[in-house]
Amino acid sequence: MVGVALAFLVTVGLADYLTGRDVNLSVFYVAPIALTTWFGGRRAGVFFALLSTLTWFLADDMGRPHVQPLVPYWNALVRLGFYAVMVVILAKLKVTLEHERNLSREDPTTGIANPRAFFEWASREVERSRRFKRPVTLLYLDCDDFKTVNDRQGHAVGDEVLREVGQALQGAVRELDFVARVGGDEFVVLLAETDAAGARVAVRRLQDLLSGEMARLSRSVTFSIGAATFVTGLGSVEEALREADSLMYSAKTSGKSAARFAVFGATS
Repeated sequence: MVGVALAFLVTVGLADYLTGRDVNLSVFYVAPIALTTWFGGRRAGVFFALLSTLTWFLADDMGRPHVQPLVPYWNALVRLGFYAVMVVILAKLKVTLEHERNLSREDPTTGIANPRAFFEWASREVERSRRFKRPVTLLYLDCDDFKTVNDRQGHAVGDEVLREVGQALQGAVRELDFVARVGGDEFVVLLAETDAAGARVAVRRLQDLLSGEMARLSRSVTFSIGAATFVTGLGSVEEALREADSLMYSAKTSGKSAARFAVFGATS
């Protein structure tokens, strides 16, 4: 990107030199500055602001007669100030947009991913798993008797429980896995390249971890978990959610604090 911006700047500078003052090309210097600021950050933008000002000074103003000898230097200073302000505004705008984009994918209570982020990630996993025919497991977790916590101890305590669950799950998975809160007290964990045996190991580990966290907080919350393993990859995100949710519901209706497993796509 820097190379493209530099080539554009050289082209504008050459055109500016050849046309002289008769044609004002000031606006074209903005493009490489904006490009490097947006993709390279504030420092890159400031560097190109200085470089653009110098290029304009050498191509358009230096050596040409002026009423006052300091006029070209004043013009260069004014132009540099304009470019610098533009760099600051663009850099701040990008930071703001990135922050808003992250917020739109983050659950405000737990700080982990929300359903929108999950569907985006899972959709990419669908394509990847289809291509390489690798197993994928989706875990669907529900906090048993969570409503009782809210009713008896208040929503502040309920939110604390959700935060602890979300952060515990987030800290327990690998970088290639994904954790999200998809409902009031429901979470999903997408385990990439995880077969049925790996799913059982992961579920036992998460059960122990979550039980320990709830014991530490003195909360009487258990977890029902549905684990759907897709041997040759995900067919669709909706299918995976439906199967894992159904397994979770089966675990919940069988007495809670349990897990149910199923494998899909296996060949006999």
